[in-house]
Amino acid sequence: FPGLPTSDNSRFYAFGRVFSGTIRSGQKSRIMGSNYEPGHKEDLYVKNIQRTVLMMGRYIESVDDVPCGNVVGLVGVDQYLVKTGTLTDEECEDAYPLVDMKYSVSPVVRVAVEAKNPSDLPKLVQGLARLSKSDPLVQCTTTESGEHIIAGAGELHLEICLKDLQDDFTGVALKISEPVGSFRETVTETGPQDWLAK
Repeated sequence: FPGLPTSDNSRFYAFGRVFSGTIRSGQKSRIMGSNYEPGHKEDLYVKNIQRTVLMMGRYIESVDDVPCGNVVGLVGVDQYLVKTGTLTDEECEDAYPLVDMKYSVSPVVRVAVEAKNPSDLPKLVQGLARLSKSDPLVQCTTTESGEHIIAGAGELHLEICLKDLQDDFTGVALKISEPVGSFRETVTETGPQDWLAK
């Protein structure tokens, strides 16, 4: 269940597919975050689903329940999920979480961001957390020196993320450094010998 921002950008809809059973408004659910390991309590929550919604383009319709096979938006669980997670019924204590999706691209272009006005730093930090939650590919980190870094899959992806950060998630003026690409190596031709490796 990745997150989609609400119309006022204050909260997120958890958005995902129902693989089995039916999910209902008011239902108590076990929320297993991406860091949950079976048998441990870290990143595991039991909370109520406040509302179930169907998302149709820019329109949202509240429904009482959603059966398996459908895509659903959930209200009230966004603060327990960072990027992804698995929800089950409260009684399913032996359930295992679904494995996180692996993407064929990785964040390779980075920029440093800072608020033009130092008093807007808390808004920037909160905006970076919202950006990280809304996009599964973006990585937001803070260096030891306190510099805030945003990494994206390319310059266009990064440009869109920065626009969302500035316009939707913070509403403050930002200073943005020039994009820096990560150095990568690859194989360009076949070598003269055969090698075995693990």
